[in-house]
Amino acid sequence: MGNLNGGGGYTAPPPQDNVQDFYAEVDQIRGGIESVNANIAQIESLHQRSLNDIDEAAQQMTTNRLEALVTETSALNTNLATRIKALKGKASRDPTKAPQVGVLDRNFKDSLRKYQLVEKSFADRTREQMARQYRIVKPDASEDEVRQACEDSQGQQVFSQALLSGNRRGEARSALREVQARHTEIQRIEKTIIELAQLFSEMEQMVTEQDEMVQVIDQRGEEITHNVDKAQEEIGGAVEKARSARRKKWWCLLIALLIIIIIVVIAVVVTLVNKK
Repeated sequence: MGNLNGGGGYTAPPPQDNVQDFYAEVDQIRGGIESVNANIAQIESLHQRSLNDIDEAAQQMTTNRLEALVTETSALNTNLATRIKALKGKASRDPTKAPQVGVLDRNFKDSLRKYQLVEKSFADRTREQMARQYRIVKPDASEDEVRQACEDSQGQQVFSQALLSGNRRGEARSALREVQARHTEIQRIEKTIIELAQLFSEMEQMVTEQDEMVQVIDQRGEEITHNVDKAQEEIGGAVEKARSARRKKWWCLLIALLIIIIIVVIAVVVTLVNKK
């Protein structure tokens, strides 16, 4: 009993992966990827609404909803990446599970790519809208001035002259608020794109690690196959030697029997001759 409880050297075998649990996890991850895709569609819709909102209160509501949805999607992506990695570990021990895990991995990466494209597209359109706002205040602005206005997070230097101008003051204040809000959006988008790129890189790294593991397994498999072939050759040689030895024994036995028969025949003949 001591050994069974770990006191004497008995080691319990590792628990086997439950097939039902595996497929249940596959279904849950598949559902999670569908949720991510649904969130991406909502984010894209909110992006368009954000660009079209004129009322400041409506724009703030859209921004709040967008931020909450982005945060939710980010957490969901991280969770899915971790769970897919765990499934890949199980698939490495059981090749029959690899196809299901491979499909999940490809679908998840497709979602990450789609999300990146959606965010990049919104970033480009946001910069275009920022440029239009600046040109309202300064129609004759050069491309370099517009670029500086879009990169200035506060916009104070860019709009300071327009704010001092009486006929442009109202337009400048409105445009300044718009540009500042859009610049905040740009920062949020850049952060999301960086996170997606890091997550995608981690997924690719997992593939590399899996490939290395597969190569090691293949190499070990080749070594085992070689050893088995060599063992079979040695066994074949031993069997052939054993057969040869048995044939020699039978020949020796046959020769001995023939010698005995000859001796008996000679003895009988000699006896008969002596009697005569």
